[in-house]
Amino acid sequence: MANDPGVATRKIAIQCLYRIEETSSFANIIVPKMIEKSSLEARDRNLVTEIVYGATRMRRSLDWVIDRYLVSQPPAKLRSALRAGAYQIIHTRIPDHAAVNATVSAVAKKNKGVVNAVLRRIAEESDIKWPDDGTKLSYPNWIIDTLTKDLGSDEATRMMEKMNESPTVSIREDGYYQDLASQWVTDLVQIHENDLLLDLCSAPGGKASSLSRKARRVIACDVNLSRHKLIQENIQNLSISNISQVVSDGRDSPFKSKVFDHVLVDAPCSGLGVLHRRPDSRWRIREKDLDNLARLQVELLHSASHLVKEGGTLTYSVCTVTSQETIKVAKILESQFSNLRPQKMTHEKWRNFGNGLQILPHDFSTDGMTVFQWKC
Repeated sequence: MANDPGVATRKIAIQCLYRIEETSSFANIIVPKMIEKSSLEARDRNLVTEIVYGATRMRRSLDWVIDRYLVSQPPAKLRSALRAGAYQIIHTRIPDHAAVNATVSAVAKKNKGVVNAVLRRIAEESDIKWPDDGTKLSYPNWIIDTLTKDLGSDEATRMMEKMNESPTVSIREDGYYQDLASQWVTDLVQIHENDLLLDLCSAPGGKASSLSRKARRVIACDVNLSRHKLIQENIQNLSISNISQVVSDGRDSPFKSKVFDHVLVDAPCSGLGVLHRRPDSRWRIREKDLDNLARLQVELLHSASHLVKEGGTLTYSVCTVTSQETIKVAKILESQFSNLRPQKMTHEKWRNFGNGLQILPHDFSTDGMTVFQWKC
């Protein structure tokens, strides 16, 4: 079994889960690194990603299932193995016996008995009776409460169920990987070939690279110098010549006022619309973070509004759907700047949402996003 790729796959998946738990590593960073160091074939690499991302998303529900068969809290490495095994049994089409055997073979000798016993008990269950929706859906209670309050119970449940699935992969015509909802945001940015556009929070540069095909020049700003490397890589990979990069805090922009035909503020947010794509985010973000994020979003828009030419356009987009970061932010901005005129946008895929638009993950298997636009 030592050279069995199925066992090797589980070993790497368990190591990734352990690193995420013990060192707060990000799944989207640790998984590619661990896979790259392996000799696994493409199919097994995909299985590592499925197990790690899936077990991370479903952590709360898996732990509840597992803990019913334990008398004490297991150490982190054992917990990671049990999550990996339970995820395969409950959420994949892998035969139970294969999931159990491969996972048991992947753990240390001292843990084999416990892993074997617990996973076999789980495999024997035909219908799990969940104690509550939070446990079944595997989200923190505050996220469930927030989405239910803002969207209604049915829409919130459908959204959370959809974000427990692996995300759809979308590729633009130029070969860049970008979710359709983000592509549609750039479609809503109406610019012309002589326009100067500022992307105030640009990294990793997906929207800037798309908009560069329509604008005379795009200024891609971001406060994080290391993330500018991602923008630069995309510029080079896509052979773009009309994007200029500037390291700056969007709240204190170095530009003169009223110089841009269009300013896009794709602001930092809670990311509650992309939890399928960022499996560990649901366990990192805290309810109190929404207050700080909404304050930051207002400050960024306040700064951006001074940079737009008279007759120019300001666009605000976020990959979240909370009222606190969307419609409430828009209302605060409009109360501070009477010269901003909300622009009524239309898109066949998006829902009307106040003066803006919103799309939920279960609408068209995309990220959840919200967008507003104003004329200055």
